[in-house]
Amino acid sequence: MTEKQRSKFDSKWLILLVVIASVITTTIIMNNDHANNTGSKFAGAIETDNGDLKIDWTKYPTTNIELTDSLTITKSGTYYLTGTLEDGYIEIKGDKTSKVRIILDNVNIYNSIGPAISCIEADDFVIEFTGDNSLEDGVAYSSDYDDDITGAIYSKGDLSISGDGTLEITANYADAIVGKDDLKIDGGTYTIKAKDDGIRGKDSVYIVSGRFNLDTETDAIKSTNETDSGKGFVLIENGNINIKAGAKGIKATNSILINGGEYMLNTYDDAIHSNNYIGITGGIFAINSSDDAIHANSELIIDNGEINIARSYEGLEAQVVTINNGKISVIASDDGINAGGGNDSSSLNRPGANPFNADENCKIDINDSEIYLNTSGDGIDSNGWVNINGGNITIDGPTNNGNGALDAGMGIVMNGGKVIAIGSSGMAETLGQNSRVNNISVYLDKTYSAKTLIEIKNSKGQTIIEHTSAKSFSNLTIGTEDFEFGEVYTIYLNGEKSQIFTITDITTTIGNNNTNQKNPPQPNKP
Repeated sequence: MTEKQRSKFDSKWLILLVVIASVITTTIIMNNDHANNTGSKFAGAIETDNGDLKIDWTKYPTTNIELTDSLTITKSGTYYLTGTLEDGYIEIKGDKTSKVRIILDNVNIYNSIGPAISCIEADDFVIEFTGDNSLEDGVAYSSDYDDDITGAIYSKGDLSISGDGTLEITANYADAIVGKDDLKIDGGTYTIKAKDDGIRGKDSVYIVSGRFNLDTETDAIKSTNETDSGKGFVLIENGNINIKAGAKGIKATNSILINGGEYMLNTYDDAIHSNNYIGITGGIFAINSSDDAIHANSELIIDNGEINIARSYEGLEAQVVTINNGKISVIASDDGINAGGGNDSSSLNRPGANPFNADENCKIDINDSEIYLNTSGDGIDSNGWVNINGGNITIDGPTNNGNGALDAGMGIVMNGGKVIAIGSSGMAETLGQNSRVNNISVYLDKTYSAKTLIEIKNSKGQTIIEHTSAKSFSNLTIGTEDFEFGEVYTIYLNGEKSQIFTITDITTTIGNNNTNQKNPPQPNKP
């Protein structure tokens, strides 16, 4: 080998080593980003209040009381209560060091002029209950109460509630349960009907477990602190939560973390709404919303769980949406998954909320999941990027030419998984020339009706794609790792041969976008 040949040989190896190192580095960065971008990544910023667990109640006296008249508690201790107050209340007026625990055992309280239970001053206030209990306030409060006292259960300080029985709360005036600091609930069965909010903790709402049936005229569960760092969050670790709300279902001014449980949410406004971040790491959700199903102003991360959205304006919405795993089904009158916001009031005045401008800060990352979207607007819509790294995604998209099954302001990159996106052809978008997965965009010569069987078979007659359309369509956008470069495929529609094509590039376009404009899609019949 000559010196010149040796130099060329060395240069080739050097270039190859640089390329390999670059690929490895990129892979490590991508893996680290994925590892860090999980539903619990902000959990460290949340400080849950477990002060009730640190109290040694044996240090304080226990008093047994049969309720016959209103009760005012001024000293620390445990108060074991039974009986009924037909028009009365329990009030705690201790001091800043008081630690008060009341145990309700088949207690019934109605107060016509104020809350059933209120804590005006104490360091820690704990309510435990056993048996069947009921609390009800009046439709108007006496002027003797401060204006911020608005709950059938009210605490000016930290409040912890737990039990192994049932607690029925009827809030005729405003809210059912109000904690002006941290509010923690662990166990028990709750039936709540509220004129205003159901469960409200200013600094936080922390639900460890329990069964909840909430019927509220405004928000069901909310935390409201907008000013203190690390406050204004809702954390739910488990439970069975059934909500019917005249406004939002679960709401936080800061963040929402849901780690498990079962949820039936029927709401007029957003079912789950955070002004900042939402992390879901498990749980079973059945959502019916007149607005967004799950909406975070900043970031939404879903790790696991089953999410079934039967009705929504937009299904999943945030500036950044990350789906790592789970089973998700969305029916939406606008977009299915949106990064950047839409024109609904809940998405206004926040970063990335302009749906007409490309914004690199908006992003949808799908790393793995089973996703089905049935949308009248865009199926997947990002003002910025859409990155599909895995999972099976099926979209029955729009029938109007003003929307598309896929829409990305900055572009779409498909690195893995399978996508079947069908819909109108007017705004149809491909899965991207920068993708690593071969994909096709097919403009059909007419509009096909709902319930059309779509099949794609390879040259061996093997079916690699199969889907029955839920709505009419004139475009097919499909990406799958089963598409092989140079291979010949046949599209069948309702068993009839429609198109024969060969994969010639990362994106293979079949047909003409203008062909179908003579036959625009028609709205589905009910």
